[in-house]
Amino acid sequence: MTDQELKDLIGSLAKDTKETQKRTTENINKVIKNLSKNIDKVSKEVDKVSKDIDKVNKEMNTKLYKLNINLDGIGKNNGAVAEEFFFNGLNDKMEIGKLKFETIDRNIYRRTKHIEDEFDIVMTNTDSITILEIKYKYHPKDVEKVIKKIKNYKLLFPVYKNYKFYGGIAGLSIPKDTVDEAIKYGFFVLTQSGNNLKVLNENVFQVNH
Repeated sequence: MTDQELKDLIGSLAKDTKETQKRTTENINKVIKNLSKNIDKVSKEVDKVSKDIDKVNKEMNTKLYKLNINLDGIGKNNGAVAEEFFFNGLNDKMEIGKLKFETIDRNIYRRTKHIEDEFDIVMTNTDSITILEIKYKYHPKDVEKVIKKIKNYKLLFPVYKNYKFYGGIAGLSIPKDTVDEAIKYGFFVLTQSGNNLKVLNENVFQVNH
């Protein structure tokens, strides 16, 4: 091979290499451009989906908030109805079973620096006090809380510390297991019978906690 032929060959290879590099660069640029377009498209879709999710979440949160308010309102209304019924019934008779009382108080609230509490109905005579807690529907798990109410009352009203304390529960709806639980603690159990107040348990004993 002559020098000229070698030069021509090298020139041809260089040209081919340059054209190949050019085509490769163009192809790479096309791929990058397409990827960029796709990335932008995907990014826009992700943003759209994210906004839709945020919108749905806000709507759901609003609905749940309103539902909670409604349920809370229903619960409070039911509780108020129950309190009104039992207060009126006890206020007329001023007695529960064999125990007679001289005073009846409703929704007593007291607070000190260390403790605060509210009591649905408190009935008092010369030596005895009955703390009566009221719910529209009384669940078994709520029965034991009356003990804490009595403890708090003694702390908040120390003038009555030497009185005999009795507990009681009252509900427009009281399941049997709730009644059984209250009997175990020696509490009065009151419920509704038609338009009248009915005592389900009057075999009570003094709470010494």
